[in-house]
Amino acid sequence: MAGKDVILLVEDQIKNLAETAQPEGGGGDGGGACTTKPHIRTFKDFKSKIREPEKKEKTSSSSSLELECTQVPQRLLSDVKDAEVYYVPQVISFGPYHHGKPHLQEGETLKLKLAATYFREFDLLEDKIYSRICSDIEALRKCYNGTSTEKYTDEELSVMLLMDGCALLGYILCVWLGDHEEYGIRYQDLSRIHQDALLLENQLPYRLLHNYMMNKSNYACTFMFLEFFGMADKSFFKAGLESIKNSMPCRHILDLYRKNFLGDERSFSLTHSESTATVKKGLGSVGDVKDLVMASFRNVKELMTAGIRIKPSPTRYLRDVSFTSYGIIACLRLPPITIDSSTKKLFLNLIAYEMSSDVSYDFISYLRFFDSLIDNADDVKELQSAGILQNNLDTHEQVADFFNTVSSNLELNLDAYKDVRVKIRKYMKNHYNSRPKIWMTQCLDTYFGSPWTIIAWVGAALILFFTAVQTYFAVFHH
Repeated sequence: MAGKDVILLVEDQIKNLAETAQPEGGGGDGGGACTTKPHIRTFKDFKSKIREPEKKEKTSSSSSLELECTQVPQRLLSDVKDAEVYYVPQVISFGPYHHGKPHLQEGETLKLKLAATYFREFDLLEDKIYSRICSDIEALRKCYNGTSTEKYTDEELSVMLLMDGCALLGYILCVWLGDHEEYGIRYQDLSRIHQDALLLENQLPYRLLHNYMMNKSNYACTFMFLEFFGMADKSFFKAGLESIKNSMPCRHILDLYRKNFLGDERSFSLTHSESTATVKKGLGSVGDVKDLVMASFRNVKELMTAGIRIKPSPTRYLRDVSFTSYGIIACLRLPPITIDSSTKKLFLNLIAYEMSSDVSYDFISYLRFFDSLIDNADDVKELQSAGILQNNLDTHEQVADFFNTVSSNLELNLDAYKDVRVKIRKYMKNHYNSRPKIWMTQCLDTYFGSPWTIIAWVGAALILFFTAVQTYFAVFHH
């Protein structure tokens, strides 16, 4: 009897729990404290439950990825030491994210002077540009995170964008003309303002600058910004109008900088023709997957020991990476790059932009690729000797630490530089499986590794030749 009483008691408790778990308006006589069912009992419930995460993921991701001017992901803010130094403007703010911060009050006065310069030099009317901005203020408001703009009325936001946009263009004009001292901008502050203009959370929509304020062709507008960044070289003019017309519209000047830093995707694809063919036909065997996954790179010193020569690419575009094997030796071409005190801030903001938007991880992939080549200061020294890396920091160790820290904890994209990685792996595998190749490579490195050894060998060969000729005529003097 006692066992039956226990079973009945448990059944009553289960029944009570089921009744209290009924949702409001769905059977029963009350709402109950809990509004979710403990078990899925129907197929309809099953379908709704499995689709809930998908709906939540879409709504949460679309809210951030569809923004033109995004913010630094929280993950980076917690991972990067002294994050404010790299993500917060130091002199001047553009846009609503850092507007009104106490340490930027002097920048507000400076922005008024720069905006006045812009209107004066271009002979524009404030009313005309302001009316253009007001007519499209709702679309411009949606370019930013809603929490950053909701405290501003349409008029306040329009005035902010008007002054910030004109100040940015006025500053670019000021740098061109070399009149920064006239506006109280110290020479040492020029670099800081330049860095502020490329911060992710300090961006203005590109259409605001291009459509409403400049009213110039896309080619002229692009050239002006690239000239300001020092990126308008001969290749820009060689590309011509067609390249600019066919390019995807930019979201802001950081996006423009990134696109021209990476290079034309059609000319320097991260996944070249061989890789594309591999994708189309599938990975195939387990060996193909192994080659792809394990095609990690060795550092520069090990590559050079295996007979791989490091040479600069013909362009500075980060996508211009290639590998060519010549049997016993091979050549890895890398784009030249300069590292100075401002590079870390720029790189961290480019990383934040790719992680916070729906663009591909092309720049992050380049960093992972380059970091895999650098283990220590010796690798940096070899890259500098090859003309790949210009080190404006104090020591080679600082450059090695720079790449090792900036690219840490970044996701690996197996498609990026896939054919280069696979070619390097196949070359290294063939090299170490062939003892004659190892001997030949060691011989080339030992006796022909530098211009001085080559000169010595040529000199020795000439001495032997002339000695042989002299001996011949001494024996056969007739």
